[in-house]
Amino acid sequence: MQLQLPFDDNPILPRIRERLIAVYGPQRDAERADPTTQLVKAMIGSRSLDAVADAAFLQLRQHFPTWDRLPDAEPAAILPHLAEVTYASDKAMRIIHCARLIRDQRGRFDLAFLDGWTVDHAMAFLQKLPGIGPEVAATTLNFSSLRKRVFAADTHVLRTCFRLGLVPGPRGSARELRLLAEHAPDSYDADDLYELHWLLKAHGQARCHHRLPACDACPLADLCAHRQAGAATPSELDRDGGPAMPVADEIAPTTSTVAVTEEAAMAMS
Repeated sequence: MQLQLPFDDNPILPRIRERLIAVYGPQRDAERADPTTQLVKAMIGSRSLDAVADAAFLQLRQHFPTWDRLPDAEPAAILPHLAEVTYASDKAMRIIHCARLIRDQRGRFDLAFLDGWTVDHAMAFLQKLPGIGPEVAATTLNFSSLRKRVFAADTHVLRTCFRLGLVPGPRGSARELRLLAEHAPDSYDADDLYELHWLLKAHGQARCHHRLPACDACPLADLCAHRQAGAATPSELDRDGGPAMPVADEIAPTTSTVAVTEEAAMAMS
């Protein structure tokens, strides 16, 4: 179910944010990676444990202190550095493919040019690349030094927001991410959305678990649609029976390309 709240008169996201800051502390980061680095890091990290993905990224970075040589590398050359992450072969192939496409279109593998683009245009451009869905595109724009005003949501964030009633499903579609962004006050800047992401992720990892959410210890219990309707069960969150994962995104074990949205087609035409 989706919790129906008058967001103009009773904005829920600021209340959620305030309560989570009280539990997990402020989530701010003064230093950000450049957008090219963030893209590579996000592609490696998709559907992988943070610690495993971070270690793989550091290995890759040691062999590529700059990204200029990455488009000329073969997927097999970077695969050993990604061996421990999920879908390592697919990620190696798509990272190289993306690097080559960007270099061929822009002259070099560097996303700094996105600084002058609107969020919609930049999101559309990134999502046309193979293996790039809403989450990787949003993290590239928001988590990086670009600091674009776009909200990024991973599995933990989406699960928590689904239970709160902010989105109709936990799957991470572009529509669901757009709904989350619409709930954010106009006063929220890129850093506020960045902080909100990490607060919700921390909460999803610490309390709002997939199988057995710790509802009795949840600081958001009175705001939670599923808590009000009765504790969420695993079948409510994932009718396929496994962990809820983003769709049409982030490197799945397939060689098919990501569907191009209408916005993407317009941006790249």
